[in-house]
Amino acid sequence: MLTYQLQSRVYHPRDGGTLVFPNDVEIGLLIEPPEPFGAAPGPSRTAIKGHKAECLYDANTGRVTLQSDPPLKPIEVILEYANFQFELRGNKMLVQTRCDSLRDLDELLTSLHYVFPILLNVEFADPPTVKHTYGMVGETAFNWEFEEVLHSFETTTQGLQEKRIISSFERLQLITGTSNRRLAAALFYFHVSCRLVAAGKSPWEFMAESVLNLSKVLEILFVQQRDTRDDVRAELGKLGYSNDEIEGDFIPIMILRNEFDVGHVTTSVFKPDQLQALYRYLEQTESKFRDLLRRLLDQVRDGAYKLPQDHDLTPDKKKHKTLEGLIQTFEARVHQNI
Repeated sequence: MLTYQLQSRVYHPRDGGTLVFPNDVEIGLLIEPPEPFGAAPGPSRTAIKGHKAECLYDANTGRVTLQSDPPLKPIEVILEYANFQFELRGNKMLVQTRCDSLRDLDELLTSLHYVFPILLNVEFADPPTVKHTYGMVGETAFNWEFEEVLHSFETTTQGLQEKRIISSFERLQLITGTSNRRLAAALFYFHVSCRLVAAGKSPWEFMAESVLNLSKVLEILFVQQRDTRDDVRAELGKLGYSNDEIEGDFIPIMILRNEFDVGHVTTSVFKPDQLQALYRYLEQTESKFRDLLRRLLDQVRDGAYKLPQDHDLTPDKKKHKTLEGLIQTFEARVHQNI
């Protein structure tokens, strides 16, 4: 559900115009990154065959890119059909056709904005995304933008920010070495979840993966057996959460992880109003988990709450054997591709 469904977009006609159908339409899209389209000379994962290329290694991030010399020239592709014209010049795409209804225009925009980049991704080493989409219906110009957004912000002061840094530093001792490995893992999963939301082109791009990591926070902290929500309920209660908070703020994350397109695939299509309610709910979830981890860190520090300790961190024999087999496969494949 989460990976295949899209946040609702609406049309914003410029200068008070209206969209009238049937009509001729013109759609423009700006695609990123510009380098593989020859629209910018910067480094990327794409190098020009038969030309010099400088390898750029960032030892801080571990990322490697190439700088072609000379850089790729702007791409130019023009395709013409009976009632359809496609142009791609550099990273600017233009489509001209005729739409009989607003629904036809919706389908066209969805295909160009969301589907075309995932097809380009099969051919390009640099994953493409669309920065913005706009167009014309007859003589009326419009922008295609998100309908609404609900986002959480946090107010602070200079002193409070400094206090938070001190608290974070003093908590280091709680998760150093092999102590409180479950707590360290939960903090890591939460960090990944937050990074995914921040890294996406929109707050919804990696929402499924964000939910998956939030569910892992609950599982690593509180679940003794596979997918036991009652364990989570009991432990959250010990931390002072009410039944309403437990059932409203945390258990739905585990349900989404197990029964929808988060931990498992699906091709189901859900209603827009259902998705809107879901997106609004998930926008508020990050702050709930941040509060949980703050509360948990304080109670573990004070000795008011104890997490299960994993004294033996080596994988069991079955997993070890499986991993060794995978490593042999990995090494063989790597050598074949060098």
